[in-house]
Amino acid sequence: EAEQNEIDILDNLDNYMSTVLVSEEGYNEEAKVNEPKLVAGMIPAYYDNTDSKWKVAPKDNTENKWYSYTSENKQWANIVTVSDENASLRTAEVDTEIPMEKITTFFVWIPRYAYSIVDGYKTSDTEKPSETNAKEEKKIDITFIKGNTDVGIDGTVYPRDYDESKLEAGDKTPMIVHPAFTFGDEELTGIWVAKFEASGTTKDNKAVGNREGGTAEPTAPDDSTYVKILPNVISWRDMIVGEMQYQSMNMKNDTRGAYGWSSVVDSHLIKNSEWGAVAYLCYSKYGVVPMANSNATYGSSWYDLHTEAGPETAESEKRYENWTEESHGYDTANGQLASTTGNIYGIYDMSEGGWERIAAFYNNGNTQLSTNGNSSRIQYFDAINNKLNPTYSKYWDVYEVSTEEKSNSIKVNEEILTQEELWKYNAKMQPEDAYEKKRYELAKITWDMLEKIKGIGINEVAGSWSYRGLINQNMLTKVNISDTKETYGCTWNSDLAGIMSGNAPFVSRGGQAGYPSVHTGILLSSSFDGTGHFAGGFRPTLAF
Repeated sequence: EAEQNEIDILDNLDNYMSTVLVSEEGYNEEAKVNEPKLVAGMIPAYYDNTDSKWKVAPKDNTENKWYSYTSENKQWANIVTVSDENASLRTAEVDTEIPMEKITTFFVWIPRYAYSIVDGYKTSDTEKPSETNAKEEKKIDITFIKGNTDVGIDGTVYPRDYDESKLEAGDKTPMIVHPAFTFGDEELTGIWVAKFEASGTTKDNKAVGNREGGTAEPTAPDDSTYVKILPNVISWRDMIVGEMQYQSMNMKNDTRGAYGWSSVVDSHLIKNSEWGAVAYLCYSKYGVVPMANSNATYGSSWYDLHTEAGPETAESEKRYENWTEESHGYDTANGQLASTTGNIYGIYDMSEGGWERIAAFYNNGNTQLSTNGNSSRIQYFDAINNKLNPTYSKYWDVYEVSTEEKSNSIKVNEEILTQEELWKYNAKMQPEDAYEKKRYELAKITWDMLEKIKGIGINEVAGSWSYRGLINQNMLTKVNISDTKETYGCTWNSDLAGIMSGNAPFVSRGGQAGYPSVHTGILLSSSFDGTGHFAGGFRPTLAF
C-alpha cells in the first residue's frame, strides 16, 4: 500500500511538473511549426531575389515572407546580426535592406520535431546514388512539435526513445522526439544553427586560422577578433577543440557589441545531436541532401578553405577548378546545391569543406580530452582524470566505451597495455594478430553502445562501421577485419561511419574524408585527437 501511495504521489508530481514546465507557447498554428525564437539583436531576414539583397522580414511572418517549413518551399527561417555601430538596423522597418558588409552573423532556425526512419534503418548504399536521386530520396518522416512539449501537430504525444533491440535492419523506427531539443534540463522549441562555418579576422583584416597557401604558420587572432558567420570568407581553423568551444560559448557575452544580444543567448560549439537534427531534416521532405562542395586534397587548397562554396556543376562536385563567387557562391544556382534546402535559406558547409569539430567525445579517459578539450581560459575537462566537469555537461555529447578501455589497462594475451600502446600503429602487425583483434574487440563494444544513441546520424543509418586499424592507419569495417583491402563502413550515400580509436576521442563531422570509395557528406562521421589542424573548422549554435 505504501508503495502504491508513493507511485501515486510521483505520478501527481510528474503531471504537475508537466503543466508548469511544458508549454505549447511559440507554436504557430497557421505555419504548423514553432515560430523562431528571438531576442534583442536578432534581425529576421529574407532574401529578395529581385534585388539580390537580404532585407528585414516581418516577425509575424506575414504572407510567409520570413519562413515556410513546407515540402514545397523549404524556406527555413534566417536571422542576421549587426554590430552596435549599425544598431539602427536592429529596429529597421520590414523590407529595409541589410547590407552584407554590415552583417556579422547568419543563423538558421531548426524547429523542434519528432522523426521516424522509414527506409534504410541500419543500412547503407553500396554505391553513391546520383545527386538527383539523392535529393529525391526521403528516408525520414518528420512531424513538427508544438512548443517545448512532446505533442506533434497532429495531436499525438510522441515518446523520447525506442527499443533498438526489437528492430532489424530495414525496419521502420517508431516516431520519437529528436534529442537535440533537450538542452541540459531545458526543453527547447528549436535551436539556431550557424548558416556557415565560423570565421574571424585580425585588425589588418587577415583571416585567422589560415596558413596562406601553406607557406606560413596560421594567423593568430588578436584583440579585435571575434566569431563571424559569413559567406565567401576563409573559415577559422587551426584551433584545438577546447578553444573552439570557448570561442563559441564566448559569443553570448558579446563584449565587443558584435551581435547586440544579451547573455540569455546560450551559444556553444555544435553538438553531435544538433548536427544530427540538421542532417535528419535534410533527409525529410522539408530539406534536401546537400551536394559536396570540395574535392580538395591535402595541399594548398586546404589552407584557404572558403565558406559557402557550391559544387562546380550539378553533375560534378569539384570546387577548386574554375570556381568563382560570381558563378558558384552561396546565392547562385550552383552554390545553392550545397545548401540543406537546395535554396538560399538552408545551412551551408556541412558536406565536405573543412572537417568540422563537434562538441562530442568518447568517455575513455584519454589524456587528449584534457590536453585538447580545454581552452587556455576554461577547463572543460579535469586534467587529472580527464573527465568532463559536470558544470559543462549540457555543452557536450558523451559516449561510453568498454570498462577495459576506460581503465586504461588493456590485456592482450598476458600483456597489459595502455590505450596509446594498443592503438599505436605498427606496420609489422597483421590483421590476425592479437593486438589488432583487441582493437577490433574494443571498437565493437563502443559501436554496440552507440546503437542506443538516437538522432546522431551514424548508428541509425549505417550498415557497417569503421575504426582505425592496421592498414596504413586507415579505416577497416568490422566485416572485413581479416581482409587486407582498404574497405570502409558507410552510412547512406556511402558517407563514412568511423568511430573512436583510443587516443582519438573527439567527434568530427562533414569534411573531406581522404579515403578511397568513400563519399563525404552530411552524415559522415569520424574521430580525431582534438588537435588544431588546417583542415578543421567549427560551427556555433544558439539555445535559449
